[in-house]
Amino acid sequence: MAKLLLLETATDVCSVAVSVDGHLRALAEELEANRHASVLTLLVAQCCRDAGVQLSDLDAVAVSRGPGSYTSLRVGASTAKGLAYALG
Repeated sequence: MAKLLLLETATDVCSVAVSVDGHLRALAEELEANRHASVLTLLVAQCCRDAGVQLSDLDAVAVSRGPGSYTSLRVGASTAKGLAYALG
């Protein structure tokens, strides 16, 4: 059963989702522009909680690659990289 954390930071809307075997289990979004850095990890925690998935249960973290704002893309990529390193 593949459990994926999906991060979308390429647009003004910051989105996080959790999918299990290709089915969306949870979705959280911040619609206010330029808040990616302050809300991304909170949205991750909310989605995992809503999906009933622990971070340690994840098989992969997927992040959008753009095009988009350099700063918001960097926030998404660094969060994904940090989670991947922390979770092994």
